[in-house]
Amino acid sequence: MRRTTEDHLSFLKRASGGRTATVDPVAKALDQLRHAGADLTAPHQTRHFVYVPGVKGAQQLARRLKTPDRLIEVDTSARVGYWLVVVRQSIVVTPEAMASLRAEFESAAAPLGGAYDRWQVDLQGS
Repeated sequence: MRRTTEDHLSFLKRASGGRTATVDPVAKALDQLRHAGADLTAPHQTRHFVYVPGVKGAQQLARRLKTPDRLIEVDTSARVGYWLVVVRQSIVVTPEAMASLRAEFESAAAPLGGAYDRWQVDLQGS
C-alpha cells in the first residue's frame, strides 16, 4: 500500500511473488484512512482494476458490471493483448464490502479470461 501523487491509496489483491499476504489490505486501508482523518462511516470513492484480453471482452465486462452507482471506463493497458476496465464506485470501505466487490469482479472477469488486479481508495474529501 502506498500514497501516490494522485492522493489515493492503492491496495494489491495478492502478494507479489505468489507469497501469501500477511497484512489484510482492507484493515491497512482503514488504518490509513483513519490516520488521514477520514470518516470511516462515510462513503469513499474507490477504483477497481480488472484486466481482460481484447477490447470486446473489456466492453462485455463493462456492460456486466454497470450499475447506476458505478462509473465504468475501458482503456488500453501496458499488458500486451489486455484492456483495462476501471470501476469507480463510492462506498463505505469495510472488509465485507471489499470482499463482495472483489468476488463479483473476479466472477464476472473469469469467463472472459480476465483477472481482478487491485483497488484504490481516494483520500480527497476524506
